[in-house]
Amino acid sequence: MKKKIIVIGAGIAGLNAGVELLQHGYDVAIYEKNDDVGGLCYGYTKDGYSIDACFHWLMGTKPHTVIHNLWTNIGALNDDVEISNLPYFATFVYEGTTVTFGRNLAEEEARWKAISPEDEKAISAFFESVRGLASLWELTQKDEHGIKPDMKLIAKLPNPGRILMAMKQTRKAYAKQFRHPALRFALENAMTGYNNAFFFLQVYGLFSTGDGNVPLGGAYPFVQRIKERYLSLGGELLLNTPVERLNVEGGSIASIQVGDQKITGDYFIAAMDPNYVFAELLDGKYGARMYKQLEKHIADYTVSGCFCVYLKVKDFAGDIATPTAIPIDPVKVGKKNVDALLIRPYAFDTVASRKEATVISLFVDQDQEDYIYFQYHDHPEKEHRRVVEELVGAFLKAYPQYEDKTSVLDSFGPLELGKQTNTSYGSIQSYSFTDKGMFFSYRGRITAIDNLYICGQWNRPIGGTPTALLTSHEIVGKLLRREKYLEYNPTYWIKKRAENLGKDADEE
Repeated sequence: MKKKIIVIGAGIAGLNAGVELLQHGYDVAIYEKNDDVGGLCYGYTKDGYSIDACFHWLMGTKPHTVIHNLWTNIGALNDDVEISNLPYFATFVYEGTTVTFGRNLAEEEARWKAISPEDEKAISAFFESVRGLASLWELTQKDEHGIKPDMKLIAKLPNPGRILMAMKQTRKAYAKQFRHPALRFALENAMTGYNNAFFFLQVYGLFSTGDGNVPLGGAYPFVQRIKERYLSLGGELLLNTPVERLNVEGGSIASIQVGDQKITGDYFIAAMDPNYVFAELLDGKYGARMYKQLEKHIADYTVSGCFCVYLKVKDFAGDIATPTAIPIDPVKVGKKNVDALLIRPYAFDTVASRKEATVISLFVDQDQEDYIYFQYHDHPEKEHRRVVEELVGAFLKAYPQYEDKTSVLDSFGPLELGKQTNTSYGSIQSYSFTDKGMFFSYRGRITAIDNLYICGQWNRPIGGTPTALLTSHEIVGKLLRREKYLEYNPTYWIKKRAENLGKDADEE
């Protein structure tokens, strides 16, 4: 008889786990609280317009890379899926000066030096680091383990100390080495989220290799292709079916609680934020020391959320690059005053665009303090509307030619994302280590429970869609290795369970 595996959560991690386990001959059932799959990889239609609430760029769009192979395996990408080839990772317009992050690093380096000859030394160092990490990215994509940064490999790059120092710097701190204000603005706002300078250097490096594009159509058709692959393999998918509890008996999960039903399985995979698993599904009786420390020192790690407004803009002239960041008069969004706005026109997406108007998103970063601000605000809906109005006003001040051609399609902030996905603080990304925090990695196991696995973007710093994919792939590998071991040592886990029953509940 096939063993039954229950997966909780139909985001990228849960869907990947389901497909891979079905391919290895297991019975799989995925339980999802929402009415469709995707989790944070979310897209939908509003008033006939496609809204992509996930992709800014995607690791693995380049063929013959490790991550591309994983996307292809689960049906997310294939030869028929068109991929964008945007010329710039981002464009920044600051007081009349335009700074770009293009794919041709030699051209970009020359362009930057023309903008600010006095920053020649810092510019050369920046592009040297990006080139080094681009070569490291290409090397790791030839290895079966994917994107795990190897310190030994980094040590072989030119000026590795400079790259390692970037791991301990915020982008804002890193940008201080540049004198020109436009270059500083570009580096401070180089990408979304409160991640460190190293992560941006790495991402820009992979972009320069030809990776980091966006599949046309965005998140919705992307996850629907995975869903179709999962169902075609015989997987069971239960939507609008929230799991309320994991019932523990004798050191194992005996069943999941769905309403008044107890549903049993051999293994259980929680493909979601571990904090929710520990606090809600396990009633706070179990936990992982690492996440307790991350929460205790949250200011040193922080999380990355967002406030996003989607506009419908008529007669868009293509005069705003995708994406473009601009300085704005400060707008209070959550706890902070934001002075930069990321603008993303979707005119490039021939699959999702319409002749009548173009969808343009306005994006600002949020963190745990902003989530709490909205959560305890006396009038959160009224405050949400005010933020939308002021961000739209900032957009129209910069681009007055669209004054009478712009209307709001939709908007969401960290509070709405938290309700939708059960993610900590309504975050779109995992914890990000800053200048005080350290790199972390969660193995996805709890010592006191022998048949529970946890995967998703929260297992690694920064997180994101590719991290959800990779950690899910790793967890499936662990489960398969355990099953193979059991073939030759059938009493091993019985003894192991007995040893663990009296121990504190903590991660492996």
